[in-house]
Amino acid sequence: MKKVLSTAAALGLCLYLPAAALAGGGPSNDAILRELQELRAQVSNQQAEIDMLKGQKATAPADMEYVKTKVTAQGEHIEALEKKKGFAVSGNEFIDGIKLKGDLRVRYEMRDKDYKVGDDTSRERFRSRFRLGGVWDNKEENWQVAAGIASGDYTNPTSTNDTWGDTSPFQHTRINIDYAYAKHKWNDVSMTLGQAENPYKSSWILWDTDVRLTGLTLAYGQKEGVFATAGGYGAKLVHDDNTSMLYMGQVGYNGAFSEKGKFTVATGYHTYTNSMINEDSALGKDALFGFGSVDPNNYKLNIGDLYGDVSLPVGPVQLKMYGQIWKNFGADGKIGQSQAGSKFPQTPGDNDLGWVVGADTKFDNFKLGYAYSMVEADSLFGYLSDSDFGDGLSKTNKKGHRVQLGYDLTKNWSTDFTFFNYKRIEDFASAKEDHVNLFQLDVNYKF
Repeated sequence: MKKVLSTAAALGLCLYLPAAALAGGGPSNDAILRELQELRAQVSNQQAEIDMLKGQKATAPADMEYVKTKVTAQGEHIEALEKKKGFAVSGNEFIDGIKLKGDLRVRYEMRDKDYKVGDDTSRERFRSRFRLGGVWDNKEENWQVAAGIASGDYTNPTSTNDTWGDTSPFQHTRINIDYAYAKHKWNDVSMTLGQAENPYKSSWILWDTDVRLTGLTLAYGQKEGVFATAGGYGAKLVHDDNTSMLYMGQVGYNGAFSEKGKFTVATGYHTYTNSMINEDSALGKDALFGFGSVDPNNYKLNIGDLYGDVSLPVGPVQLKMYGQIWKNFGADGKIGQSQAGSKFPQTPGDNDLGWVVGADTKFDNFKLGYAYSMVEADSLFGYLSDSDFGDGLSKTNKKGHRVQLGYDLTKNWSTDFTFFNYKRIEDFASAKEDHVNLFQLDVNYKF
């Protein structure tokens, strides 16, 4: 019932906003057209008056100037009304417009598991992703309000995919609120309040791209030069009386070394308050977020990272190279007290480092990318890292390759093929899988 009500509320909000704008918030297209017809008739009469005055030599120049000014004002009003035709008009005169964007993706996915002993297994499935969002600008007051919806299970923060028929034949796609925030700007400083896309510079592996941070973000910087971002976010409500907080900060520099060459360097740090780890570790083998085996009195998530990328043209090819390294300074405990499970044979402090290096290229309509990553068992919060890399194997304690190939069919249509190959960094007797191959074929439409 809760899921039905939340979906109904999301859809109701999406239908109410444009309806309110069109019905109660401002004039309809019919009203605009009627006003245009009346104004055109007035201008026609006034033009006839000008022609008449031109034929009367005794007419005072002041009279002629008055009529010309009046006609000019009417013409400007008609031009403004012409621009409004076909668009939703807000009842708030300070709202300057609504920008909509979204995408639809259909994916075929196949996963092969190779086991140390016994037969290998495979899984095939189709998945869809639909996202739609809007941004309301208020240039007069420097405010921006944005909201969006997306498909997927609302309990999963790292995926907006909806798997075809995973619970019943031809089931309907779930729709949830993806983001909703307000943003205010003062020159080079901005404040964002609500649930928004991750504002921190990062690679694809440390944070899944579907994660939306909920809280307050303060940011400083321009497209080039020094930038800084910091915020506090409500990560998890614990026992209905305490919110486990995530605090983050990052400083960096965006620069250019040629007309088309640019680079970014950044260092950051984030930490969670202990209540989420305490709650999850108390569940033991039923833990939801990977802390069932850790010692809550010693184990923390205090993660520092360094990130960098360089983009430049190489002949006709646009090249971007990137890398990131991170370390969990709070990983502590004995053997068996790891995110990788009680059977993991090493201490968290010996497995607190992770890194990734990669390169993406674009030539004409073709795209090609490659990355290699190592994620030690306690180097990051595995529950929120990339959900594809390690699927069917482990949230952490994994290493391997990602290869991507894409082609833009048109401005809006594209196809992408992604291949993952990964295995455990530290193997142990109770780990059954040897390695996993994951294949994804996507057809995308952006609008």
